[in-house]
Amino acid sequence: MSSEPRTFLELLERLKPKFAARFPALKVPQVVAFMGTTSLDGTHASCSIHPLRGMERGPGPRNLRVSLGGTLPRQPVRGECLSVHMTRFELHQGYQVKTRALAQQGAEALLEPIAGGFLVRGEHIYTVHHSPYTLQFFEQVPLDELTETLAGVRHAIVAVGETANISPRFVFHHEVKDGKVLLFHGDGLALKTYMNIRRNRCETRLLVDPDDYTGFSMRGTVEEFSPHQHPEAYERVCQGFSTGGWGKPSRVFRFTADHFESIAPRG
Repeated sequence: MSSEPRTFLELLERLKPKFAARFPALKVPQVVAFMGTTSLDGTHASCSIHPLRGMERGPGPRNLRVSLGGTLPRQPVRGECLSVHMTRFELHQGYQVKTRALAQQGAEALLEPIAGGFLVRGEHIYTVHHSPYTLQFFEQVPLDELTETLAGVRHAIVAVGETANISPRFVFHHEVKDGKVLLFHGDGLALKTYMNIRRNRCETRLLVDPDDYTGFSMRGTVEEFSPHQHPEAYERVCQGFSTGGWGKPSRVFRFTADHFESIAPRG
């Protein structure tokens, strides 16, 4: 195994106590990682981390403008959108703000430069936790609730891609097989992330320190597995769901990491 996967596994073990302190009700080892997905087969979400400068209402009732520090690794192209994910770890609650898809060349339709960073023109707000709003695909999230939930959050994760989506998952088990790092998680509902991976198995997975958002970004593939294929992983995921009071997972997934790189807030 090369040095980068080994360093990643060392980070994963170091972060378990930090996440255990944030989720004391979960009596099993776990970390929270972020799934970056797109709907275009063969593409990975381009993900980056940025200081969160502020949020303000947009011109419409579902619009939100998000100010971020730093610069994007790349600009969106035609057919792509930006998704800005903001989460409050200790509540396991958060939101992602999505722009519309870019209709033609010219990223200024989705974002604009500001001093030391850029402003994202979000068109819609989605929850990334189970709530009454998730019962409708086009959710109606009160802005006051969003700002209250995100009070104190200092960083945001951005994904660029076709129907780019970012969502947190508890990783309850990992394995190393044939030199490959495998991460296992479960889903309770078939939501937007699942819609993406049905079309495109390529995934960008982020594991970051909840204090300073430094960590690793991995590119690889994700696929659903059957309990008999990974019995220990399935048992660990079910234990995690049980301690969280979420019943049994409706689906269980395996992420296989092919490429590792360090990641940190930009700007």
